[in-house]
Amino acid sequence: MTQAQHYQFQADQAKRLARQVTDSEVRERLLEMAGEYSRYAELMEARERPREQAAG
Repeated sequence: MTQAQHYQFQADQAKRLARQVTDSEVRERLLEMAGEYSRYAELMEARERPREQAAG
C-alpha cells in the first residue's frame, strides 16, 4: 500500500464513521479529518508520480 493509498483509506474510514455518529460536533470533526487525509493523499500521489514516470 502506498502512502497515498493509506491516507485515502483513512479519509474513507473517517467519512464512514461520520455517517454513523449522531453527535453533530463529532461528525463535523470527522469530516474535517477526512478532508485533511484526502489532501495528504493528493500530496503523496503528486510526490509518487515523478518517481513512477522516471522508473518506467
